[in-house]
Amino acid sequence: MAAAKSRGAVWFVCGVLGGLMVSYFWPNEVALADTDRDAGGSKFAVVSVRTGVATGDAVFVLDFATGRLFGAAINAQTGKFTQTYARNIIPDFNLSPDVTPSFVVTSTNLNISARNSRVQPATHGLCVAELKTGRVMVYAFPYATTPRVQPLETLTVVDGFMFRQGVQ
Repeated sequence: MAAAKSRGAVWFVCGVLGGLMVSYFWPNEVALADTDRDAGGSKFAVVSVRTGVATGDAVFVLDFATGRLFGAAINAQTGKFTQTYARNIIPDFNLSPDVTPSFVVTSTNLNISARNSRVQPATHGLCVAELKTGRVMVYAFPYATTPRVQPLETLTVVDGFMFRQGVQ
């Protein structure tokens, strides 16, 4: 009986050591958050969005009070913001003026082709959800690799869907 307990303890120790070795050599991935909110969580959110392979990122700010989504893209060649984007998203969600919106925003992989545009869209876009309307909208924006400063562009709606019945 003592020998069986001893063997069980040896196998337990071997299992723990084996598990530690596997976890040490197992490939890991860093968790990256691409969205952040203000300390109160109700005034604005900031999200970074990839523009393409070997290019800089775009940074967008969603002002919850005004519904204005504003952003700028960093050019990888110059290290400067060379493109700016804006859109009032309140009409996209059919929100009445007396309703305080409750938004959530994140980036999403789009990789779509240009439709009636002179510039190819960025490989990623923005996904905005609004709790009171129960609606999600996806936005795309053009990105040119030119180092010249570009004029202000309007974000375009890709598509949207309802994730729940609205409660305005």
